[in-house]
Amino acid sequence: MLDTPRQSTATGGLVRAIRNEGDRIAVDLDNGGTGRLSTRWLRLACECEVCGDTASGKRWLTPADVPVGVRAAALDVSGGEVSVVWDDGHVSRYGLDFLASHAGGWGPVRFRPQLWSSDLSGKLGRFAFDAVVEDNEALFGSLRALRDHGIAMLTGVPAETEATARVAGRYGPIRETSYGKVFDLISRPDARVAGETARAQIPHTDEPFRYSPPGFIFFHAIRTGAGSGGTSLMVDGFHVAELMRTNTPELFDLLTRQGVTFHREHGGEVFFSAEAHVISLDAAGAVTGIRYNDRCLAPQWASEDRIDGLIEALAELTRLIRDPQNQFQHQLQPGEVLLFDNQRVLHGRSAFDPTLAVRHLRSCNIDRDGVHSAFRTLARRFAPQEAEAVLYQGSIF
Repeated sequence: MLDTPRQSTATGGLVRAIRNEGDRIAVDLDNGGTGRLSTRWLRLACECEVCGDTASGKRWLTPADVPVGVRAAALDVSGGEVSVVWDDGHVSRYGLDFLASHAGGWGPVRFRPQLWSSDLSGKLGRFAFDAVVEDNEALFGSLRALRDHGIAMLTGVPAETEATARVAGRYGPIRETSYGKVFDLISRPDARVAGETARAQIPHTDEPFRYSPPGFIFFHAIRTGAGSGGTSLMVDGFHVAELMRTNTPELFDLLTRQGVTFHREHGGEVFFSAEAHVISLDAAGAVTGIRYNDRCLAPQWASEDRIDGLIEALAELTRLIRDPQNQFQHQLQPGEVLLFDNQRVLHGRSAFDPTLAVRHLRSCNIDRDGVHSAFRTLARRFAPQEAEAVLYQGSIF
């Protein structure tokens, strides 16, 4: 409901008085601040039983039902709410803090992710498998870590195939792809994908060739052959994007505006191709998503005067991704799970010798909106002040 009580994020006050100014409603706050609301917006914001509820989708009032010249016939502040009688006789009621939060026009609070580089080890959230599976507060702690850093680790996970889906399902519905619902990454001579080889892999995001790439990825270590190589390399894509914005702004701008094509084909089975921005921004210019895998880059289409710049932008991003100063390195052990935001965190690994040990990871995906939904739902219970913030939405376009 729009009138669900919450503290004003724009002003920190509550409505003390309200005045009719025709197509605007003037608002005085108890902290001395002031603001103005569009009268038409206020009418559309009504969520009474007649107008319906936007949160549930049982909504009956549409923008077309609110005329340009709508006016408030009477206003009243009492009993912890604002009552408005409209010129057609309809009555609306709004929470004082709801109106205060909109009166300044600053918009909702936007969450600011915490960036990291090779220093992640001291910040990485580690959570016990049993606690996450059985306790919602522990699950919320891991979801908060995913929100903050885009990555978390689970420990004490049974090195059994059934455990992968059991823990992943706590974070949202598992997404089935052409590779299956939960799939095994085991080095083999007839490898279908790079993850089944023993070769080193530059940190990348998975499946950028899909219109909607996977949101969060789970890597569950069954066998790792510790000491034979295969060290995981994790990179905060938001961090390297900000490095580009600071140091090479013209290349950063290219990756936010120029479409880049990624593709993947398995003969006679699948042929994926998607054009997207490597770096996605929100309306305020904040980085919200990364989509990059050097192995899936198609031959690019760009005008003659832009193609070399685009290649250099991709080259600079690759250099930053490969720089050890930007990489968190970790040797996964059996019973550990790395879960991370595939539209923020790039993952790779060093080469390993498959003749010394078998490296077996199980992997599955959960959509980003599912994980964020789980976070918001539990935040209502454990940290209500965090539930309303706008989270980054990802590299969709």
